[in-house]
Amino acid sequence: MKRKLLLFALLFFTGCIMDYYDNRLCVINQSPVSIAVEVVNDTTKYTANNIAYYQSHAIAPNDTAFITKAGKNAWLEYTNEGKAKALYVYFFNLDSLTKYERGGADMSYLIGNKKYLKRLDYSLDELKKTNWQIKYR
Repeated sequence: MKRKLLLFALLFFTGCIMDYYDNRLCVINQSPVSIAVEVVNDTTKYTANNIAYYQSHAIAPNDTAFITKAGKNAWLEYTNEGKAKALYVYFFNLDSLTKYERGGADMSYLIGNKKYLKRLDYSLDELKKTNWQIKYR
């Protein structure tokens, strides 16, 4: 009886602390250059990650990356938290990131000064229609 109770308790508690991740957001790089991507739900938010983080998560030409957020429906919740219920996707050239990193810049500086290749905006409806796939050309 003690074994059954212990087994039940073990299964119950490990089931309660299970981590979920949402990797529905997919970025497809259809360009000839490697890119880095920043995704935010508000264009006025400070971007805390440093440039080295984005360099280490580069997306090669003709490659696909799934961007993961912690939580079962994290991307849906994150999108809904923004004022416009949208995601703003910034694409950066890796060479530019290296240049600005040497100069001591951070990602907020690059975004604020429009040092990105392109910015695409997606409403929640658009994200659902594209099955959360974002294509960079």
